[in-house]
This record gives sequence, C-alpha cells and structure tokens, in this order.
Amino acid sequence: MIRIIAITALFFFNGFLIRSQTDKPKLVVGVVVDQMRFNHLYKYQERFSNGGFKRIMQEGFNYKNTNYNYVPTVTAAGHASIYTGTTPSAHGIIGNTWYQRSSKQIITNIEDNNELLIGTDAADSYGGSPRNLLTTTITDQLRMGTNFRAKVISVSLKDRGAILPGGHSANAAYWHDWKSSPGNFVSSSYYMDELPNWVTKYNKLEKSNSYLTDSWSTLYPIESYIMSAPDDNNYERAIAGKTSATFPYDYKSMRERYKEIGAEFQLIWVTPAGNSLLTDFAIEAIKNEGLGTDEITDFINISYSVPDVIGHTFGPQSVEFEDVILRLDRDIESLLKSLDATVGTGNYLLFLTSDHGSVPVASYLADNKLPAGIANIKKHEVALLSHLNSKYGTNQWIENFDGESVYLNQDLIKQKKLSLRAVQQEAADFLITLEEITGALIASDLQSQSYSYGMNQMIQNGYHSKRSGDVILIFKPGFVPNLDPRITMQNIKGTTHGSGYAYDAHVPMLWFGNSIPKGKSVRKVSVIDIAPSIAQILNISYPSGATGEPLTELFD
Repeated sequence: MIRIIAITALFFFNGFLIRSQTDKPKLVVGVVVDQMRFNHLYKYQERFSNGGFKRIMQEGFNYKNTNYNYVPTVTAAGHASIYTGTTPSAHGIIGNTWYQRSSKQIITNIEDNNELLIGTDAADSYGGSPRNLLTTTITDQLRMGTNFRAKVISVSLKDRGAILPGGHSANAAYWHDWKSSPGNFVSSSYYMDELPNWVTKYNKLEKSNSYLTDSWSTLYPIESYIMSAPDDNNYERAIAGKTSATFPYDYKSMRERYKEIGAEFQLIWVTPAGNSLLTDFAIEAIKNEGLGTDEITDFINISYSVPDVIGHTFGPQSVEFEDVILRLDRDIESLLKSLDATVGTGNYLLFLTSDHGSVPVASYLADNKLPAGIANIKKHEVALLSHLNSKYGTNQWIENFDGESVYLNQDLIKQKKLSLRAVQQEAADFLITLEEITGALIASDLQSQSYSYGMNQMIQNGYHSKRSGDVILIFKPGFVPNLDPRITMQNIKGTTHGSGYAYDAHVPMLWFGNSIPKGKSVRKVSVIDIAPSIAQILNISYPSGATGEPLTELFD
C-alpha cells in the first residue's frame, strides 16, 4: 500500500512533466533574435519583466554554452542552420550573399527573379523563395509528417528571416516591405497569388505609420543605463534626420528626412517599434490562421530583426541596444500572454535563440586597450593580385574577393594549364603573411581532408564546393574585414559579425513550455541540435541533411 502511494505521489508531483512528454504540443514557436549574444540574457536581466526572458529562463531549460560550429556567422546561414539542423556545407546557404561563378555576379540567399512580391506598391517587385536552400527544414518535415495538414507560418521584418525558416513547403512567409507605403507586410508569389484577407485588413490598419507618430525615449531614466557606454560617444552612427546618435529620437522630424531618400518606413527597423510591430503581426497570424487549435501540431517562426540593425548602427555597447533588448523583453511577454490565452499554457513549445552574435566596435575595443583592428580587403586584394602577377604573369587572376573568401579565375588558370591547387596554395601562402590574417585554407584541402577541431573545422562546416571560394581566410580576433578603404580605426562606427570567435558564435538557446523540463546546462551544444530535438519531440523525420544531435536534457 505504501509503495502504491509513493508511486502515485511521484506521478502527481511530476504530473506536468509526464503529461507533456506524452502529449505533443499543439504549436511550436521558434523565436530568433537577430544579433543577440548569450551574455545579453544576463547583462540586462535585472530590469527584465517577470513575464518575458526571465519567465522563459526560470520556467524552461537554458543551454548556456550554445555555439555556432561554422563560419560565416551571418543572418541567412544562421536561420538556415537552425531549421535544417545542419551547416552550410550541407544546406548551401554560405552567407547572406555569395559570388556565383556561372553568372559572375553576387547573388543573395533568397534571390529568385522568377517570383514577384505580393502585397506591395513598390516599383521593385521581385519576390524571393527558398530555392537556394538545398536541404529540407524541420518545418518541411512537419508538413510532410502530417500529410501537409500542419500549418507553417513564418514572419520577420527581413525577407530571409521569414523565408528560410519556413522551408520549401511553408503555407506562408511574410516580411515587412519598407519600400511600400504605408509599410506593408508582404509575401512572394512562391507561396500565394494574393494576400489572405486578414493580412490585407492588417495592412489597412497602417500599424507602421501609427508606430512612427511618437518618439523613442529610453524605457528608464537614461542615467540609469550603467551597463552601456555614455549616450553620446564616438562609436555610433547618426541615422538620417539626426545630427548625433543620442536620445530622444523624434520620429516626426526623422520621417521627413527618411521620406526624402525614399525610405520613410525603413525608420521602423532602427527603433524598438519594429519589434512591437512584428509581435502584433505574429499574434494576428496565430489567431487568424488558427494555429494550435486542433490535434495537428502547427509551427510559427518569429524572427526579430531590429536588434541586428541597431547593433550595426550603434554597436552593442550603446544605450540604444540596451533599450531595444529591454523593450523586446516586453514584446516577448506580450507574445507569451497571447499564446497562453489562445493556445493554452502548456500546450505550446517555444525555443529562443539567435542567428549570430556580434563583435564590439573595433574603435571601442582599441580605446579600452583590447585587441582590435580593421582588415582592409581592397588593400589585400591589390597585394594578392600583384603577387600572382609576379608569379604567373600579369592577368586577371582574381574574380572576386569579398572579405573571407577569395574566388580565383579558374577558367584562366585552366587556360594557362596551371594546377588549380598550386595557385590556391600560392594565394593562401601569400595572404597568411599579411598582418591581420592568421589562417587560410584552400578549397582543394577542404574537399579532400577532414578537420576535427577548432577554426579549421568551422571553416569546413561553412564551406560548400559549388558555392564557396578557392581560399577562405581567418582574421585575428577583434579584427573586422572591411570593403571600404575609407574606414579606419578613427572613424569606424557600429558593429559587424561573421567570424567563428566567441563574440559571434556564442548565442542563447532557451526552451519553454510543453515537454520541456526546468533546468540549465553548460554542456557545449550547437544550434544545429534544435531541429533534431524538435523531430524527436514530434516523432517526425529529421531534416534531410541534419547533422545535429537531439538535446538529451530535454528528454530526461
């Protein structure tokens, strides 16, 4: 009798865990915060509300040692890796852009001139699609695993933040078209011929316009932002309509300046209002699409782009960045409250991560006596071409040099009957002699050897034989590659990202809701482990190229 009571008590006290492990979530919510480093969860946590980031951290599971395992750490590659469960070496999204040898042009990750934008009045009406994504996503697997009865909706301010997570078979992907008036959410003809009625009605509310009728002042008294640099400093860009990067930001006067340059509603991307706008739209999508209302698990991705734009503009040390994260915390709280009300507490599963981090502004690092510098790519390209000319004769040996990747003129090398591997190695050997460069791997080695650790492995994981360059470079920590020769340590402002160093690669990963135990781990994991974990929770197949592993702590 005592044993029966004890077993009953065990089930009672662990009732939520046992129930949630046997019941699938009605809705999976993927939240990606663009350019959020792991430490931001703790740097600002004292002023988080109890219902946003803090609620997820306290009630869910926190992987404190989540890292990207490839380079480059950029938005498109990050979103693709999260949802495919693999690296660019398999899914093919090797950057936001890359050089295409066949057309001899730079292409974007979701570029598709066969598709049109749906829901815009802008002159540039080319849409986009996930056709450059070479593998399936966890959202594709959910669609197939339910005989396409599951709904998948993906929303972001950025087109790539919406399209890539939705995979090839999403019901819809929506993003913010700042070129249109009054800043509509749009889609692509890849998904639909016209916007659903609820999206059209939402656009008619002119939320972008209403959010830009006020001004942006700090959430708390500005003197209390002691975790950031002073509001007036030399590390931030002043945006259109402002003479300095300082509070307050008067939207009315700034809109006039943005309107003059044909970008009136782009202003919302550089304000916390952009996060609120996206949260509103995501909540409407959940309600109007009926997500999480039946026995078939649905999926929504929400990708918050504003922190990335703020970081690039002002830097992670800025009061602007801190205030955006504090206000995003309130938006996350609103999202969770809406999910509790519409889907039901415990009925949805949510994960939150980031597509990459960011390096502190180089001049900020240098002023604080920390390693930093600028790698002048144009200078390096001129030096490399001069070296190859002296070695093989004057000619156009370089097709493209875009930062970390060097594309050699393979047709010319073949025409001259030279060994491609030898020319690659010659270029790499020269480049590694330059001060800012600490490593250079050639394509021939990346295709024939296997690197098992460190930065070399990260480069190999980010290398795709059909799309990547002939030489991939590694720069010193704190050094940022720059294509504009006018940029110096004295005038560089705002941050960037893309390296394999901790500031770019170490990101948050939080799990919350249905089937998720409470806890935390410092075990080293990767964002490519997210998709296999969801597959195990939902009992569906892994994405076709998945190389990540299920996060075992979620099943303990």
